Amino acid sequence: MVVVLELDGDDAFDPYSRPKGLEHHSVTFHSTDPNHSKGANIHAEAQRPNPNFNNVSKALGCYPIVSQLAQYLDLNTLHALSRTCRQFRANLVQYRTRLVQQTLRCENEPLPNAETNIHQRYSDRRTALISDRASPCARDMVSDCRRCGRIICRNCAHKPPSASLLRMRHRRLCSKCLATPLPQISRHWQDPCTCTSSVYLCAPCGTGMNVADTKYLRIWTWRTRYSTYLGGLGTGVGEGNEGVKCWRGEKCMAAQEVEVEIDRSEEGRASDRESSESDTDQHWPEGEGKEERAGYWQTEIEGIGGVVKKKIRKRVRVGKTVKEWEDERDGKDDVLGRESRGEGRSWCGWCGRVVWGTKDRQIYGEEPGVSP
Repeated sequence: MVVVLELDGDDAFDPYSRPKGLEHHSVTFHSTDPNHSKGANIHAEAQRPNPNFNNVSKALGCYPIVSQLAQYLDLNTLHALSRTCRQFRANLVQYRTRLVQQTLRCENEPLPNAETNIHQRYSDRRTALISDRASPCARDMVSDCRRCGRIICRNCAHKPPSASLLRMRHRRLCSKCLATPLPQISRHWQDPCTCTSSVYLCAPCGTGMNVADTKYLRIWTWRTRYSTYLGGLGTGVGEGNEGVKCWRGEKCMAAQEVEVEIDRSEEGRASDRESSESDTDQHWPEGEGKEERAGYWQTEIEGIGGVVKKKIRKRVRVGKTVKEWEDERDGKDDVLGRESRGEGRSWCGWCGRVVWGTKDRQIYGEEPGVSP
C-alpha cells in the first residue's frame, strides 16, 4: 500500500511524524498488488444490479432454445444479437462453436456427408448456370427471396438492377384494388416493397425482369399511338375489355371471367392434352372439355404449310381494366408517372408486393423498411 501526500509547504517531511494540517489535504491510496484493483472492480460490479438479466437473457442461456433460434439467423444477425449487451454475449459465447454450425444455410449449399441423386445434381447444375454467383455459398448473409421466399445467400442472389430502372417496376391497379384497404389486398401489407433500399431476389425470379418491364411499358406506348386522341383510326383500344388489365390478375378484387383462344399444334397433342385438361377442367362448361371432337371449345384449323393446329377456347379470370389518365394520353405526363412519384398505390413487378401511395402513408404511417 502506497500513501501519497499533497503538501503546500517546503518543510522537511518526517515519515514518522504526522504532518501538520494533514486533515486538510487529500489522500489517495494506490495498491501495489495487481490483483487488488481487479478484485475491487469485480466486487463493485457484483454490488451493481444487472438491468439486462431478464426472461429473454435467461432464455438465451438455455441451449435448446438458442439452438432453435440459430436456425433462423445468419452469421451477421447472430453476431448483431451477441452485441446487444454483455449479458447476451455471455450467454451466447459459451455455445459459439455449435451455434455457428447451426445458422441459416442457403438452399443451394450441399449438405455435408449427404448423398445426392441424379435429380438433385441436375437441379444444382441448372441453378449454377442461371445464377450470377462466382464462389461457393456464403454463410454471413443469408435471407429469403423477396418474391418466392426461397432461402438464398448473397452469392446465389441475382444481381440487383441499377437505380435508374426503379421507376419501371411499377404496375397499375384497378379502381377496386386502389379503394380496398391494404390488409385485404395483400398479406404482406406490413412488409411492402423495399426495392428502393435493396433488391434481394433469387436467380429464377430475377431472370427476365428487365424484359417484363419493357414489355409492360410498350403496352402503354402502343395504346397511345393507336388511340383516337392522337388522330388515330380508332381501333377500339381501351374500349370494353381491350384495356390494360389490373396487374393482380385473377386475384383482383373485381376480377371477371373472359374467353381466350390458344393455338396448339397437332404434333404436341398428347402432351398438351394432359396440361390443358389439368389447367382448364375447372373452366370448361359442364359436359365439355374432355371430349376430342371438334366443337365450339375445340376447333381444328389448317395453318401455313398444311400444318394442322388446334384452337382451344377456355374461360379464365382476368383483372379489371385499369384507368388511363388524360394527361398520359396527351403526352403531358409520363406513363405511370403517378406511381413512380409515389402518389398512387401500385404493385411492384420485381418483388410482387404492394407499393404504398400517399393515402396509404397518411392512414398507416411511413412505409417500414423503405428509405426516404
